[in-house]
Amino acid sequence: MQSMFKVGIDIHGVIDTYPEKFKQLSSALIKSGAEVHIITGSKGSCDIKALLSKAGIEFTHYFSIVEHLEKTNDIEWKNNKPYAPDDKWNVAKRDYCKAQAIDLMIDDSVVYRDSFNEIGTTFLHLAN
Repeated sequence: MQSMFKVGIDIHGVIDTYPEKFKQLSSALIKSGAEVHIITGSKGSCDIKALLSKAGIEFTHYFSIVEHLEKTNDIEWKNNKPYAPDDKWNVAKRDYCKAQAIDLMIDDSVVYRDSFNEIGTTFLHLAN
């Protein structure tokens, strides 16, 4: 039996740059029975959820690096902005993708790319 296809998509620089394309992609993936994981730095605030809703983005899961690091006390807030050590922040997406067995991660930030060499998730770098 084939396992469910799982795709991770970043928001900033990806969904917010090409909302119509990712609306079509997320809809097609979910209709086919795949999981769509929003994997981003941002908390799942009302503003973020409104952005996704307005863009028509369908998803099954939401992962926030900030919320994850708040749970482990690896983040602090300065001037209303989150700060975390690079060794914690830069691997959080990789760790989530590994734990959730994500097949494909679409992101515009190359800072995450090299950490994906260690796991089974294919990292697709979206160059704008």
